[in-house]
Amino acid sequence: MTATPQVASEKIDGKVFPGWWQDIVGEGKAIDTKKFFVVCPDHFGGCYGSTGPPSRNPDTGREYGMAFPQFFIRDMINCNWELLKQLKIQKLHAVVGGSLGGLLALEFSSLHKDFAKNALILGASHKVSSQAIALNHISRQAIMLDPGWNQGHCYKEKFPVKGLSIARQIGHISYLNRKIMDEKFGREEVGQFKQYVSLPMQYQVESYLDYQGEKFCKRFDPNTYIYLSKAIDSFDLAREFGSLQNAFVGNSTAFTHVAISSDDLFPAEDTEKLHEQIKKAGAKSVFKLVKSEKGHDAIFLEKDKIAKVVEKALAN
Repeated sequence: MTATPQVASEKIDGKVFPGWWQDIVGEGKAIDTKKFFVVCPDHFGGCYGSTGPPSRNPDTGREYGMAFPQFFIRDMINCNWELLKQLKIQKLHAVVGGSLGGLLALEFSSLHKDFAKNALILGASHKVSSQAIALNHISRQAIMLDPGWNQGHCYKEKFPVKGLSIARQIGHISYLNRKIMDEKFGREEVGQFKQYVSLPMQYQVESYLDYQGEKFCKRFDPNTYIYLSKAIDSFDLAREFGSLQNAFVGNSTAFTHVAISSDDLFPAEDTEKLHEQIKKAGAKSVFKLVKSEKGHDAIFLEKDKIAKVVEKALAN
């Protein structure tokens, strides 16, 4: 949800700019840029180039803020579709996405049947769970209850640093799980108040979350977070098309679904259910379960395991 369009690393004037999926995308890698052209646009409603809440409204001369129109995953795909038409691309070898990107890949494949030869869906399914909606709701409340948010008018004066930081921390917890957090942090204490009850930071996990939240505030827009999380909550292919089978019937795209065994955000059983419904609709579908204790983040952390699946799917 919060990644930039910089999917692969790039060297400009001697400086290396890292990409969020640079272990998978690049020369000689699973998505080999010697073989494939890769298009990775910013989301509509985003804050890394596409028009979104922090963009300037030509009618008022001010940022849109919460006056920006609300949108669905379908609207985001409609923008991507217009981009592909402008680029004069007539066929995709594959549409690939993880997490929110997986929702976008599913929506694209349902709206534009046969345009992509393959679809790779990683750590995503046909809808989000009520627990995910609940966590997103709390995240939005954290932003909106920060006085600095100011009904979305947060670009000239104060900035909702505390609220956006808390929202990021909530989201970050949902990408992990209890086991990996225990292994990574345990109950390790930090600071001068070890073995005492302390309201200031006492545990290593608190320090880690605070760091992630503070770092996030330097690069992301709070209103974009609100809009994108709402679009994710509203995603439900069965409701949109009447049924899951309706969404995929008559589709010649070959689907590959990658689920993570420890993913609490998009449980493997939901992904497998989607896979079965796509097969019932008469489309090609493969389900791959990646065993990992790294939770939802495994789609980015389990580089070797994910690379093998991606490379095999793209060989079709």
